[in-house]
Amino acid sequence: MTSPHPGSVRGPFADLAEHLAGLRRSARLSQRGLAAAAAVSRGTVQRAESGTAAPSTAVLDALVRACGGERAARDRAHVLRTRGRTELRGRLPALQAPAPALVHTAQDLGAALAAEYERAGAPPLTALVRPAAGRTPIPRTTAWRIVRRKGLPASAEQLQTLLDVCRVSRPAQRHYREAFGRVLAARGRRSAPPRHTPRRPPAAAQSRGTGTDKITPWFRDLMDTMSPKDIETALTVGTAYLIANEAHRNGSVPPRSLERVMQIAGDLFVEANRLKTGPGPDFTFSDLKGGTIVVEAKSTSRLLGPDGRVTGPRAGELPHRAVAALEMAGGRQADRGRAP
Repeated sequence: MTSPHPGSVRGPFADLAEHLAGLRRSARLSQRGLAAAAAVSRGTVQRAESGTAAPSTAVLDALVRACGGERAARDRAHVLRTRGRTELRGRLPALQAPAPALVHTAQDLGAALAAEYERAGAPPLTALVRPAAGRTPIPRTTAWRIVRRKGLPASAEQLQTLLDVCRVSRPAQRHYREAFGRVLAARGRRSAPPRHTPRRPPAAAQSRGTGTDKITPWFRDLMDTMSPKDIETALTVGTAYLIANEAHRNGSVPPRSLERVMQIAGDLFVEANRLKTGPGPDFTFSDLKGGTIVVEAKSTSRLLGPDGRVTGPRAGELPHRAVAALEMAGGRQADRGRAP
């Protein structure tokens, strides 16, 4: 093995590398011979003895076993590997976790459990998700939140699994179980937040519905003077005008769901032109002040441009695609007809 330069900085796995190299020399094996005995590549042996990387736990056990190491040598190798991974990650000092006997709050418990995970060399989450037989598995999301100090185990059984995987000592496990019980008791004593009661709109608004609140007071007063049939007719004509004009402006066709409205509006236009020989009011209403409100509905085969001017004739488009022009004269007096 190439020894590190005296002035070089020791890596996190330098102690493990020296331990493995010592076991190999004691067994009088070359790196090639150790690789063959452990059924690994020679590069794996070289990386392990140089300290550039730590072998997996399975490879580490194979190397120690091939060197004829006893259980004490294997345990020593695992301890050095764990220390190296903890040093390599460098997260333990920032946690500032209290000792197990001093854990009282959920924040303290979360920091202490995350610290135990780091001291254990950050074992793979698979060891928590699929633990050994007899242990309660921890969902991967829950395990991730625990090691990231963002959550706690959901039960005492999950806590025990975490402590066993991280190889926490029995005395320390007792302190963690007691702290976990205190945290659960504190959560149970916490009062539940008040239930949110949604505010209800005033009774007047409920009775009016959601449509009439969009109508201005002037039009609401106008509708009070109209019969239901006149209101339906005016809405049909106005709806047909808006939809047809918007469809022409966008170069599209009105939706099929509005074909019935367009058909009724077209029939109204044809009927109005058939009965009347000249311009004149189609609907005449009296306002609250005694004046007259006149609504004229005209059908035309000429389309209107965006500026309101006639763009030209379009033959054969009546009545289905007729453009309705509504002219409303509010408050006109006797020159257009006065209410009796």
